[in-house]
Amino acid sequence: MIKKHMQKSLFENVESKIKYSTSSVEELRVPIYAPVKQLPPQSTAAKSFKKNNNVRILETKWGQVEIRNRLLTQTHKDIMDLIFTYKRNIRRLNDGSIALYFSQSEISKYYNLNENSVDSKSKNLKWFRQKLDEIADCRIQYKDTKGNEMDFRIVLKKAFSEKENLYGIILDPNYVEFYEKGLSVNYSSKISDLLSIQSPLVKSIIRFFFTHKAINMSLNKLLHTVGFPLPASIRTMQITKKTLRENINNFNNFNILYDAKKEIFYYKGTDDIFINGPIDTSTNSFPELIE
Repeated sequence: MIKKHMQKSLFENVESKIKYSTSSVEELRVPIYAPVKQLPPQSTAAKSFKKNNNVRILETKWGQVEIRNRLLTQTHKDIMDLIFTYKRNIRRLNDGSIALYFSQSEISKYYNLNENSVDSKSKNLKWFRQKLDEIADCRIQYKDTKGNEMDFRIVLKKAFSEKENLYGIILDPNYVEFYEKGLSVNYSSKISDLLSIQSPLVKSIIRFFFTHKAINMSLNKLLHTVGFPLPASIRTMQITKKTLRENINNFNNFNILYDAKKEIFYYKGTDDIFINGPIDTSTNSFPELIE
């Protein structure tokens, strides 16, 4: 295992770190967001989640996550990425939470939602705010490889600024601390290309590789890391491998090489994706950038 060089955070506070980040690294290295677009009630994952009292526990070499109340998908992650990328304003509130304000119409435009009519705008707004409510429903307990734990919700509640006529979300103070102590990654330059990809599994794989300077990984290890349910049936694996082969060009666009015969992924990083260190490096709460 080779330790990669990581610079200390260049930011004085968590607001400035969030301003220049798309996501925390830790939430992409443990599968908080399932590699699917949606989870119908009759899906295997949804049934298993319900059977386990609405709890899902997943572990990778970078930590363990316990997801409660609501399963999140790549659709939810798409929305969070867009908000972090196209936010108009950031405010630190007295309780330690942070408000991110954004234009609903701008987010809809980037997410290819049709707003050609008043009815469409109303439906899209309802759908969008429903997704934010679903994110707020989810409770997450994260444990790093050193045994440090943190319990948080990502979104505490929705907000609206009448003065600026902007919608917003309030980030849970514990999630703000999670962001402050851990690594973050800025892949805002890749958002448009990332969201153009149809396969949620491919999106989740690409997001995972964004958290590294360079890494090689076998298919099975990668599927486990992004939360793909293993073991899977022969038929499921055939469909999955076909999807990955069909997206080789998409992987190449992000400097990810997939050898379908050897079933190995190779990633050497890219210059326009940036990884930010913890603000409070004295805590050592979360793992360093290693591989």
